Amino acid sequence: MEAILFDKDGTLLNYEKVWTPFAIKSVEAFTEHFNIHSQKESVARALGLVDNKMQPGSVAASGTSRDIHEAYENFAEGGGEWAQKFYEENLEFIAEHMELIDGSREVLSTLKSLGYKNVIVTSDSRKGTELFIKQLELAELIDDIVSGDDTEYQKPDIRVLYPFLNRHNYAVDDVVMVGDNDADTLLGKDEGLYTIGVLSGTSKKDDLKGADMILDSVTDLIESGEFVLHDKRN
Repeated sequence: MEAILFDKDGTLLNYEKVWTPFAIKSVEAFTEHFNIHSQKESVARALGLVDNKMQPGSVAASGTSRDIHEAYENFAEGGGEWAQKFYEENLEFIAEHMELIDGSREVLSTLKSLGYKNVIVTSDSRKGTELFIKQLELAELIDDIVSGDDTEYQKPDIRVLYPFLNRHNYAVDDVVMVGDNDADTLLGKDEGLYTIGVLSGTSKKDDLKGADMILDSVTDLIESGEFVLHDKRN
């Protein structure tokens, strides 16, 4: 095992602190802007927001920026463009609400000291991912990024990883995926990628289809100073 692939939102980043408030704010602003107040609940549900709680496997929880923009576009012509602009206008709001899941920084630091590469594999845009790394001062702990706008594919399609794997000359057996959604735990399942589900995000155990292991959070990745799968290291 050479590299640990981490989903971002709900795995390293506290989802409820940033993206749920942002989704609520964006639905409010969107329905106000397009004067479709009566469709507010429908817009929220289309994103995956039910009773102000994000649902596992939803567009907002596991989709790409493109998926989210399309959801808005379905309610109003120009909705996708509006959503992109709204996101860019609220980067400060997003950054201010970013908070690491307890123990995440220490886990990344420990894995780095043990010689593993820490890689973020997310459906979020590269711009959003780089903001996350900068805001939370993680540059020294993150070795690479695979973002939602790097390729035409998205998790759980193994092809999202091909540029990264080729860049480092890694085989599927050289990496393990850690995430809080079945888009993570099903990633590369047919190709034999080992996946670890964590319960720190939007999903419960039953939602983490395909996971080879399920842990409460990334803090459980370290046991007695070692990565839980250290015996699989090449």
